[in-house]
Amino acid sequence: MRKRRLFFLIIALVLALQLSRGCFNHDTSRRYGIKATYLARAGAMKMIAELARDTNLYDTLNEDWCRDKDNPKVLSLRDDTVNYGAADENRRLNLNSDTLEKAHLTRLGIDGSVARNMLEYRDKKGLEGFGFIEELFLVEGMTQEQYLLLRDSVTIYGGADTRVNINTATERVLVAILGNPGLVRDILNYRKGPDGYEGTGDDGIFKGPDGLSIIEGLDPGLFTVSSSVFRIWAQSFFLEDKNIFKGVEAVVDRSGKIYHWKEY
Repeated sequence: MRKRRLFFLIIALVLALQLSRGCFNHDTSRRYGIKATYLARAGAMKMIAELARDTNLYDTLNEDWCRDKDNPKVLSLRDDTVNYGAADENRRLNLNSDTLEKAHLTRLGIDGSVARNMLEYRDKKGLEGFGFIEELFLVEGMTQEQYLLLRDSVTIYGGADTRVNINTATERVLVAILGNPGLVRDILNYRKGPDGYEGTGDDGIFKGPDGLSIIEGLDPGLFTVSSSVFRIWAQSFFLEDKNIFKGVEAVVDRSGKIYHWKEY
């Protein structure tokens, strides 16, 4: 599997370099657009390869792969650059989890009747569950406003282990799960470490199930400390024309299996 990922990464990099040398004889705008696509793909494949090399038994916000668009990793190819990064999908509530309850959804701000309809819709689909996130609009009563409340806090990916990663879950997700602001505050304060900021070198890290006992009153069965699925992104930019860029968004597991791939 690693050899296959490396092969595809090399192919993407070679094509990007060829395009940067102007080997395609299309008009300039089209050539830049094609080059941008291959550069973005190269960034995404590089992120997949980096995740495969991350063998920690826990996943946190201060790991090198955990980057948003304000703090990207950078891949440079001649005069062109690709910004890329990832976030773990296990920081989100899994809509297909059989432990998901109406209370979890209402704590995210979802109307009670819509939350009930979501669970009923999912259950009618059986093992298949929600197949894509936009399927939420097929739920009776779902509105754009309700969807936006859910979008960044839920997932349909995660496999058999649908627990949330306590090291990376957002405050909204922790509140949704626990319904206890005091417990959530204790978790976040521990994660921030002495400097009071998450994603830095002194973060408090839950390294295993036994470590969860440091938070008094916390049910360790609700959480995991590691992640298996990741949402990666990559964007390419050019010195020649800043108005031309391409991007990739994908959901993959640590082995490199691709669940979702979108280019824009």
